[in-house]
Amino acid sequence: MTAPRALKQDFPIMTTQTAQLSVATQALFDRLPVGTYAVEVQPDGRLLFHYVSDRWLQMCGLARDALMADPGLALDVIHPDDRDAMLQANLVAHQTQQPFHWEGRLQVQERDTWVAISSNPRRLEENRTLWEGVMIDISAYKKLESDLRDSQASLQRLLEHLPIATSVVELGGEGRVLFSNAEFHRTFGYTPEEVPTVEAWFALAYPDPGHRAAVRALWYAAQQKAMAGPGQIEPMEFKIACKDGTVRDVVVSATIDEGVMIVSFQDITQQKRTQAELRLSEHKFRTLVEDAYAVIYTLNLEGEFQYLSPNLFTLLGYAPEELSGLHFANIVHPDDMAHCKAFMQRVYASNTRQGNLEYRVRHRNGEWHWHVTNASPLHDVDGQLIGMIGNAHDISERKARETRMSRQATYDELTGLLNRAAFFERLDQLASVTQAENPPSIGLMFIDLDNFKQINDTHGHAAGDRVLQILAARLQSALRSSDLCGRIGGDEFLSLLYGVSDADTATRIAVQVLQQLVEPITLGELSLLPSCSIGIALSSRHGREISELVRHADKAMYRVKQSGRNGVCLAE
Repeated sequence: MTAPRALKQDFPIMTTQTAQLSVATQALFDRLPVGTYAVEVQPDGRLLFHYVSDRWLQMCGLARDALMADPGLALDVIHPDDRDAMLQANLVAHQTQQPFHWEGRLQVQERDTWVAISSNPRRLEENRTLWEGVMIDISAYKKLESDLRDSQASLQRLLEHLPIATSVVELGGEGRVLFSNAEFHRTFGYTPEEVPTVEAWFALAYPDPGHRAAVRALWYAAQQKAMAGPGQIEPMEFKIACKDGTVRDVVVSATIDEGVMIVSFQDITQQKRTQAELRLSEHKFRTLVEDAYAVIYTLNLEGEFQYLSPNLFTLLGYAPEELSGLHFANIVHPDDMAHCKAFMQRVYASNTRQGNLEYRVRHRNGEWHWHVTNASPLHDVDGQLIGMIGNAHDISERKARETRMSRQATYDELTGLLNRAAFFERLDQLASVTQAENPPSIGLMFIDLDNFKQINDTHGHAAGDRVLQILAARLQSALRSSDLCGRIGGDEFLSLLYGVSDADTATRIAVQVLQQLVEPITLGELSLLPSCSIGIALSSRHGREISELVRHADKAMYRVKQSGRNGVCLAE
């Protein structure tokens, strides 16, 4: 919605159907619960609607034909009291080429509907701009806002007199702070204007980005758990930065009810201070016993092991005394040394606990195991930094699982060839290359096994799977190292022939592939004579677009099928 009628002298309006969406895409957009649209702003300011969804028309109370005849009708449905603000926001977005965002009312058949409109500019050729956007009905949200405002006054009177810092926060959206009592602002020093949202509070209370991210994750996880269950967040202890630069120890808890969350902050700073001496003396012991199933270690400032827990033998096969006094580089993989050294520097520079460093260590048997470590700075009784203390866990099994999952996402499990998604992703990566000024020539073979269903039906799927494995191996061995091959269907394969420009070369390669594929296959006492049909397309003849090459190769393959199968055909 970027065509203000009041600005027609600057933004003349016209429509076009020169950029139609595909039928499938249009059907998809029409099923969305939001209104979608796309409108082009030409250099002379004229607007051309490329698309509006049925839902968009329904929300505006407009007929498609009427809108196409007069696009200015889109402005008429804007509530008169909101129109100027919409026009101004629209003009700024057009001039700056920045995303357009606006909330306001539509007036359709004397009924007001609150909507939120957002669109993003996309540069087209010839200095044209296409605005693609959505329109969402937010009437229910606005009603909730009104209801909250009605109840806020009584809630404030109740909470204002509490002797503990308290805030009321809106759930969902950006987490607006609806109210904070006087004790909250006295304790932390921030004014209501400085804490309009939960995110603003996080930025003030936790100035360190890393610490902030950890607290956010912990808090939102607790919030989600509370919303799904008891409606309460159990007390959690945090350090909170105040406006005057001090840091307070605070126990935070919350109650969730009817779309809002009442958060309480209990200041335990003085209590924590009385425990500081005891905590300091217990620090080393507590860290050592923490995560007792892990390897506990200490390093001096030079990176030499000073202590290693006995379970080191279980995890890595070393007795602790074998590594004591040695530099950690003796067991860390050379490729991971830089990361480990940077991690140590972060521990010392921040003087705080650091975590989740993943690296490889050498087992006594020579194998490399993946570990993850967390570490804290270590001080002597005078507070002087003397090294670091940490724990390390073996995550080799998780890493192996991640590797398997990555391979499964890329390669066909049965044949070991690229799967359909991965193969077409590689083709998409080639698209930019083929569109270059002097693109390399490529060929594409579409290979389909003939009568493969009969093998499954007659001899069983196990035999069929084995045939596919054998033929996939033959196909890969018949191709050049520069070629690419993937299984894109049950018995369908695609092969990319890089650097092939002429029909003779492409046909020769395809014939060689066919000859290898049709060699007899013996499975125990079973002997099979495979057959396949191969279609070929060339970028030098059939165009640079990958989709066109696939289509031409597919059609050529079907001509082989129609002419008796088991052959090769170059696309017309």
